[in-house]
Amino acid sequence: MRQIEIWGDDDADDRTNVLKVLIPFLLCGLFLSVVWFLLPVGVWLFLFAMMVAYVVPPLGRESVIPLCILGGIPWWLAAFTIVFLDFAGGLFMAWNFPLLMRIPRVGPWISRFVEAGRSFLDRRPWLERLYFVGLIAFVALPFDGSGSIVGSIVGRMLGMTKTEVLSCIVIGAVIGSYAIALGIDWVVNQIPPGAGFLLSIAVFLLICATLLLTYRNHYQRPETEG
Repeated sequence: MRQIEIWGDDDADDRTNVLKVLIPFLLCGLFLSVVWFLLPVGVWLFLFAMMVAYVVPPLGRESVIPLCILGGIPWWLAAFTIVFLDFAGGLFMAWNFPLLMRIPRVGPWISRFVEAGRSFLDRRPWLERLYFVGLIAFVALPFDGSGSIVGSIVGRMLGMTKTEVLSCIVIGAVIGSYAIALGIDWVVNQIPPGAGFLLSIAVFLLICATLLLTYRNHYQRPETEG
């Protein structure tokens, strides 16, 4: 059985710890600065809103990427944005896991998640032998909560190193994001130019229904589990 890596503070000084917190956010700021020169202001603001929506639950890439493409953002940029956010989130988790464990409510939730997952894996040791491919699949497939944050916790629970977890997150994000983006772009290109107002309404209602179901599943789960 693989042993859980501590992911400790590595005896870093205060300045290094501050940089570890700031660098993922600075990278996101740099990304937005570069994209500013590629998109019209309105589309850039929409992309920024979608980035926030992806970071803040309950929306996942299966909702954000279609919205981005329908909002006029190129499919490749929509996919790359999600991959970049997953990379930044995985980097933040790898560097700041001990810090998160000290935050009220967040730390206890992570501890309970790890303990429950550890018990689950102890009863199914064969799952740990597929840890690398399994984590890639977990991040790539549109499960509820399968982004970089939960993926990092699952990777730690499996005893993986920071480098292994971050690699799995990036690979899984590339596979999942570009698969969704290419699929949605293909569907959009099949829509006739003169499809009209009714088709636009149908697409809008479908998106709203998806968002509503995602929201209800996310916020009703604690009540069901309790």
